[in-house]
Amino acid sequence: MDDTLLIQAVHIEPSGLPGDLVVPAQARALVLFAHGSGSSRHSQRNRWVAGVLHAHRLATLLFDLLTEAEATDRRAVFDID
Repeated sequence: MDDTLLIQAVHIEPSGLPGDLVVPAQARALVLFAHGSGSSRHSQRNRWVAGVLHAHRLATLLFDLLTEAEATDRRAVFDID
């Protein structure tokens, strides 16, 4: 079986939120990780879980629900709008 992974940085529109898309060869489905307060797409734990999913031919899109500016402003972390 081909173990090639497609790895791509993406921006979720229209807000331009950053994300990381990984698609294993012959992927069967896509799992979304939406990160808000207290976590990010760079979290070692979340990347480990994504790696396990890749081993089972599941694609992942890890993205942050906050822009970098919002993530540094604790008042904005729970501001849904």
